[in-house]
Amino acid sequence: MTWEKDGSSLEIRTQGQLPDGRPALDEILARGAFVHLEQLAHDHWWMGLETGGKYFHLNFGVQGGRLRVHLSDQGDENTEWEGDNRERPIAGVDK
Repeated sequence: MTWEKDGSSLEIRTQGQLPDGRPALDEILARGAFVHLEQLAHDHWWMGLETGGKYFHLNFGVQGGRLRVHLSDQGDENTEWEGDNRERPIAGVDK
């Protein structure tokens, strides 16, 4: 999916599916973007991304020894994607 507006763009690429059938997040590409990155806890980060006429929130955290990424559209579409395609938990990370 790609959005473009005023010389900026946002592209979301997915790869495969999560167990519940939703598309698994693979890549996010932004051009001409405003980015706000904030650490919320030692194992949780939040990012606001505005570009291509869209505004998204990304949440990154560790859950059960796995990296969890959640992307949500803050506009009218209310769309969400998640990513955790790892076969095994991250080694050495507390659960």
